[in-house]
Amino acid sequence: MKAIIEIPKGDNRRRHLNNKKAEFVDLGSIKDVIPINDGVMPVDYGYIPETLNKKEEDEIDVIILSKKKFIVGQEVKIEPVALIRREDGDDKVVAVDETRQSIKIWSDIPENERKLVEKFFSYHHKLVSIDGADEAKEYIKKNQT
Repeated sequence: MKAIIEIPKGDNRRRHLNNKKAEFVDLGSIKDVIPINDGVMPVDYGYIPETLNKKEEDEIDVIILSKKKFIVGQEVKIEPVALIRREDGDDKVVAVDETRQSIKIWSDIPENERKLVEKFFSYHHKLVSIDGADEAKEYIKKNQT
């Protein structure tokens, strides 16, 4: 399975693929929206192509745990390990690449990293649950276009 990077880890800009799927648009500073982690993206963030989160009418979002350095628009091979469900329906798949293969489930992620992801991605909308890898894979499969 593959993902496309929209916001690399360590970046402080919000980017999103435009509606025509032609280019990434800079939506401004992350800090203006999420002051957690000083407005710096704590993970690689992107989307899973050929999927649709019906609630937000956009591709499924993915949080990628990696030891690599990525750039905007880069394609990454991923393996889902969890599904973060949020009260607003803007759910997030948590995935790893080949550099973090020892992580198979949510609890394998180091506690400080888990807590930062939870805090960052629940700043505006409460987390409902964190489901397992099987649920994440089923969510992706059910929402393929």
